[in-house]
Order: sequence, then structure tokens, then C-alpha cells
Amino acid sequence: MKQIRSILVVTVFLVGFSKTTLADTIIPKRERMSLQISPLSFLDFFNGSSYKLGTEVRIFRTFYFSINGGGYFPNFNALKNMKGGNLDFRIKYRFPHSNSAVSISYFYKKQSFEYHDAYEEEPDVPITVYTRKTVSCFNLNYEHRVGQLFRKGYIDVFAGFGMRLRDVKSSFETKHDFDRLVNGGDSQSLYLVLIPGQKTWFNLNFGLRLGYYLF
Repeated sequence: MKQIRSILVVTVFLVGFSKTTLADTIIPKRERMSLQISPLSFLDFFNGSSYKLGTEVRIFRTFYFSINGGGYFPNFNALKNMKGGNLDFRIKYRFPHSNSAVSISYFYKKQSFEYHDAYEEEPDVPITVYTRKTVSCFNLNYEHRVGQLFRKGYIDVFAGFGMRLRDVKSSFETKHDFDRLVNGGDSQSLYLVLIPGQKTWFNLNFGLRLGYYLF
């Protein structure tokens, strides 16, 4: 988390510094920099509820760079004592005189958490599964500005596809251990979260951002 906070601070400083160093002929005076939040991240029941704050800067007339980062609430769902952070980098091209854009993004998250359950043969004996997970995603996205909030605010929606690289280390060693669980043994989503190993698969993503222009 300290590394993620440091990256965010440095990025915000560089973005602000660019305001005074880039000529107005390169970057128009309006819509140069905005702050962003991702409200849907609060409702992620599968990966854990997270909070995110970011910034987007206009680096040329139709090109934008954004970075968003944050952490996780510790006990939002069945995964307890959640710790970690996430980062999202994005380069966006907005079509001239349009509310539509395309972007290339990279997402990284690192998590550690516990899952509490019991085995069917000993339902009264609690067990704790310790898990550490890192995920990297590369995506191509379509974005669209669907509305405004007050005078300087905006609402962006996006959807895209790409590749997800997953690396999980867990106190589970085999699928047989998972199948013996009292509560979670039939959950495919929980299986993907807890079973250790490395895997790469196709990724689909969608989301919503609320932004406010600072200048």
C-alpha cells in the first residue's frame, strides 16, 4: 500500500506540473485535469469491496492519461481480514467532437485474506484458509460519456476485453480439500479465489467513473 500511495502522489504532482509546462496550443485550457472515483468498486462481492481515487490528465488535444488506485475493506464479504491494493493505468483517445473514446489499460492488484469454514467430516472444528493473490490485466476498452454532474462533473461508462494473469498462493493444496468444505465446497466463484496456482484467461470488464474537473 505504501508503494501504491507513493505512485499516486508522484503522478498527481507530475500531472499538476504539466499544467504549467505545456503550451495552450498543445493542450486546450479546458478539461485539463480531473479527479475520479469508481463507485461500483464498493459493490464487488466477488473480489472484495474496494475504494479507489484517481486522476485523469489531458496530454494532447484528444489523448488522456489516467491513474486510479486504492485499497480494500477488510470484512465486506466471506473473505475476511482483506488487505492489499490496486492500480489502474489508462491511455485514452477521445474521438474529435464526440463523447466516445477508446483506451488501453493495465490493472494490477495484490491481496491477502482469510476464509473461515469447516470440513464436512468435522463440522464443529473451524479452519482458516490463508490466501495471497496477485492479478494483472491488459484490456482494450470502449468508453462513453453519458452525462454531466453539475457544471464540472461527468459520468463515464466503459466496457472492454483483454487478458487476465492470476497467481494465487493458498493453504489449500488440492481440489479435494476444497470439495470437503461445509459451506463453500459447491461455490465455483470461491473455488477460483482460493485454489492455488498460476493461470491466464480471457478477461471481460465494465465499469463506471464519476469525475470532476479541477481545471
